[in-house]
Amino acid sequence: MRPPERILVIRWGRLGDVLLAAAATRELRRAFPGARIDFAVKESYREAADLLPGVDRVTALGGGIAGLFRYRRPRGERYGLVVDLHGGVRSRALAVLLFPAKVALYPRLALSRRMLVRWKRGKGRAFPPVWRRYLAALERIGLAVREEPPRLRTIDTGGARGGEGAIAFAPGAGRATKRWPASSFASAMRVIASSAGRPVLLLGSEAERGMLEAIARESGTGARVLAGASLAEIAASLRRAALLVTNDSGLLHLANGVGTPVVAIFGPTTPELGFGPAGERDQVVSVDLPCRPCSLHGTEICPLPDRSHVCMTRVSPEEVARAALHILRDSERRPGVP
Repeated sequence: MRPPERILVIRWGRLGDVLLAAAATRELRRAFPGARIDFAVKESYREAADLLPGVDRVTALGGGIAGLFRYRRPRGERYGLVVDLHGGVRSRALAVLLFPAKVALYPRLALSRRMLVRWKRGKGRAFPPVWRRYLAALERIGLAVREEPPRLRTIDTGGARGGEGAIAFAPGAGRATKRWPASSFASAMRVIASSAGRPVLLLGSEAERGMLEAIARESGTGARVLAGASLAEIAASLRRAALLVTNDSGLLHLANGVGTPVVAIFGPTTPELGFGPAGERDQVVSVDLPCRPCSLHGTEICPLPDRSHVCMTRVSPEEVARAALHILRDSERRPGVP
């Protein structure tokens, strides 16, 4: 295809979805080094888009259809390529309104994924990771891409250093059913910190501060709580950490994006849906149950009649600790790995 002078990439959110777009923006920059690349995202995910490699300008859009009509490209300029990594009605409408020379769409596989969740059709067969499907959008327009997981930009936050080699924990998640119990996090922290002899860091939003501080007290590990920091500051902390123990959340993909291995705890969702960790040393801890996966993105209430949430309550702190210590021992055997 003719090299476009201007490219727009669209991905409204969520946090993990935006971070995983790093693979696509990297390949767009590699294919079109002279192009200007804009990225359209919801205002609440602007910080995530700022971490994407190859992006020249981030444009935050408001909600609803009205937000599309308020979007203005620079006067007299036309996008030669729009890459729609959202695949919804609003993103497609925006692509139409901009009259680009070419549009690239990513394969959402929405029907197949919903069939897996609702009727367990295809259970045990993994879908391509979301970041790989983003790259497929570029292949559809004839680009040759490197099949490498997303890596995020480094931003110097100018904040305090320290915490090198720490074990980080992220007990939050966007939906209640995706959160491993706080008491289980505290128990796993005690075992891991005692065995590894490393500093402990708890990460989360300002709204999660109370939960983080309660877990820190219960664990008795002297964990440092980092709540409400910017995404760039959290990324810098994770880059210095030896490991992240996390639920299925955006911070899982943030850690992957800065090259930090993870122990990922999955409950109502499963990695097969495309949001599993991408690192070769990463470990997934979960319980195999016939009801899993029960949703694409988690829910606020367990859908089982007894609301037992067994997909998470049956994950033991000892199992999570074993997975974490396995990664740490493996890291110690590799020169140059924190």
